[in-house]
Amino acid sequence: MDSSTIGHHTIVTGGASGIGAAVVTELRGRGHAVTVFDLSPADAEGVHSEILDLTDEAAVLSAVAAAEVRAGTVTGLVTCHGIRGAFVPAAELDLDQVRRVYDVHVVATLSVAREVVARLDGRPASIVTISSTTAYRGWAKQSDYGPAKAAVRQLTENLAIEWAPLGVRVNSVAPGHTRTPMVQDLVATGYDLAPVEARTPLGRLAEPAEMAAAICYLLCDATFVTGQCLAVDGRWTTVGK
Repeated sequence: MDSSTIGHHTIVTGGASGIGAAVVTELRGRGHAVTVFDLSPADAEGVHSEILDLTDEAAVLSAVAAAEVRAGTVTGLVTCHGIRGAFVPAAELDLDQVRRVYDVHVVATLSVAREVVARLDGRPASIVTISSTTAYRGWAKQSDYGPAKAAVRQLTENLAIEWAPLGVRVNSVAPGHTRTPMVQDLVATGYDLAPVEARTPLGRLAEPAEMAAAICYLLCDATFVTGQCLAVDGRWTTVGK
């Protein structure tokens, strides 16, 4: 099973902006047909968008079916969709919003992944989910987002075991701080990036294209890798206090 058999038609959730948009650009450069699932249309030439809320199971099933009618069987999936947490102390969290964070990151990832796999009919496939460096350590004001991303990491391992006999690889990337609209939103709420850059051995934030390169490595090239979560963080997670 070489990389040329994987992901000729790839769905990228959250592909309209940030890391997802960079993944779309990378995949198009590799010759993939790409369908974007997002709340907003993708601004990329030759890319079709399905506009939907990924927490709506019926909408997911319909969108995957429509994508296959348009561009053939989906053999690649990258789940870049997401929302940020409230970034407040745990005692101040709105539990309905916490449930929304879990629904978007965990339940929606499972929903679209299993629908893609259900339609493979014996074809090999590759899936890359998006976890986070917040899945590795305890963080203040991250009691919604961090545990949800840790659940994505665990889900990835579980699916990798279950689906390996089907010829499906499932891996994850845990991005470090990356210059995306979500990070800029955090900055607008008072999040200071200077200590992050100072702590990171490579001394800077990542660019979306760097994340896309790592994601597409796991999706397309790492054909004997499954169940792994690759932290792409300038080795922020290695540094002790």
